[in-house]
Amino acid sequence: LPHAYRDVAADDGTTLQVEISGDCGGVWWLRRGADSWNLINETQGSVAAKVTIPQEIAWRVFTKGIDRASAAAQTRVTGDQQLGLQILAMKAIVG
Repeated sequence: LPHAYRDVAADDGTTLQVEISGDCGGVWWLRRGADSWNLINETQGSVAAKVTIPQEIAWRVFTKGIDRASAAAQTRVTGDQQLGLQILAMKAIVG
């Protein structure tokens, strides 16, 4: 997550919540520091955007197995839409 957001400008302290919904999912928080984004263990104050991606498509999102428009249609973002939807540009190796 920090790498995917490395070029995203935000005020120091801005927090993003990412949830993969479903039995195999989880919740992660990303917070903007002075010069980088960092994973944190829990929220500290308000959250600028909350993103929920269904577990059924999460692996496809992160391995580019689904186009961005289709993924966005199945992803729920509350708060700052631009900040939240940046996650759809993330790439990961899923093992």
